[in-house]
Amino acid sequence: MTSDGRAQTRFVPGTIVCYVLLIIFYVVMVGTDWGHQLDDDAFLGRGILNRHVATLDLALLMSISNATIMIASGALLLVSLVRRRVLVGLLAVAGFFAAVVGAEILKDVVFPWRALVPDDARLGKDLELNSYPSGHATVAVAFLLALLIVSPARWRRWLGTVAGVISSIFATGVLFAGWHRASDALGALAWSGVCMNLAAAAAVRLRGRPAMGKANPPLLGGAVLGFVLLVAFFLVAATAAPQHPVRDLPFFLLTGLIIISSFILTAWYSRQLQAVDFSRSKGRRGSER
Repeated sequence: MTSDGRAQTRFVPGTIVCYVLLIIFYVVMVGTDWGHQLDDDAFLGRGILNRHVATLDLALLMSISNATIMIASGALLLVSLVRRRVLVGLLAVAGFFAAVVGAEILKDVVFPWRALVPDDARLGKDLELNSYPSGHATVAVAFLLALLIVSPARWRRWLGTVAGVISSIFATGVLFAGWHRASDALGALAWSGVCMNLAAAAAVRLRGRPAMGKANPPLLGGAVLGFVLLVAFFLVAATAAPQHPVRDLPFFLLTGLIIISSFILTAWYSRQLQAVDFSRSKGRRGSER
């Protein structure tokens, strides 16, 4: 089996894994009393953070709008046009839009939320509604994964790490700013993985070919940066906390899970794409640009 063939077959199981995680996160953290309590404790525990962290996250999240989504889509198409991989760009944008629009449909129709424990009443009114998965986190994560698709293969090694950093910032940001519960952020990561794995599988199937040179998987670098970012978060949160951080263990645990999940998703995704390049047109093998 060729390198692009192996990548295609890996994206399909990747889609399944992300879909299963999407369901598991919902069933456990949104559908059970225990999960609700853990989610509530993590959300209410965000108060230990320095207020400047929440302010910065709020500014980042407010930068996401319908105009931002259109600009991001245009950027993806522009990159694919410059590289003469228009079909690949269209598939990447299709996956991006499917993730963004699908997130709104899922939280309004498919994944309802209802109060199960007394602490649910302590949440803001916006959080006492359907909010799984987070739309803002989905926009950021899905765009970063789409950018990996349209980028040259030789760039994906370091772009995977950058994507892990940025996706973890936005995914944790929806919790830090008080816009979403931790479960919503985890759901956004899983849903973005579903849509963008499908987009990548289609792109590899229609235009994929082995990349030039030997791919060097970015898992080690991504894992190291993920660990550094996780430790940095613990240090910042602990020094800003008025009490011992163990008291806010749910917040630390779920925030750590969000960060680690962000790096695992982007590192794995970029690793699969790193061995694949895309032809310029059907029947024509373009050189890597």
